[in-house]
Amino acid sequence: MKQIVFLLSLVVLLFSCQKEELTPNNNNNQPIVVPPYTGPTTTPQTVVGQTWVITNYRVGQYGEIFPLNDTLTFDTNTNYHYNSYVSTYSFYSTGSVYNLTMNYTPFGNLSGNINDNNIISGSIIGAKFVDISVGSSNNTVYYLWMEKL
Repeated sequence: MKQIVFLLSLVVLLFSCQKEELTPNNNNNQPIVVPPYTGPTTTPQTVVGQTWVITNYRVGQYGEIFPLNDTLTFDTNTNYHYNSYVSTYSFYSTGSVYNLTMNYTPFGNLSGNINDNNIISGSIIGAKFVDISVGSSNNTVYYLWMEKL
């Protein structure tokens, strides 16, 4: 009995379906224009000629955030001022982010990743930087808050 009810239900279901013809709903008869793809719209970022201020920092993933007022002025592609001290740095794209390595900071040689949007907006909030100084075990992590002037 159950099989007969199931088969009858299946037959009714199959014959009750109707194919609906789709018609475009284009009332104004205007063509849809799609601009051609021209590739990525973002241009590679640079920090040359920019001045940033480290406003806060934290040592380690947890803990207190300390205020700071250190100025970074990026003079050329390789040289920058940390406050009044001249040192070297590197800034390059690593795919979806930029790597910023600052040598001879008071924290050591720091290396961290920054998003494209951080450079555009001029605000870096708690970016992770690792001490890559010679002899460092790379266990010391700093989180920096920076603002572009």
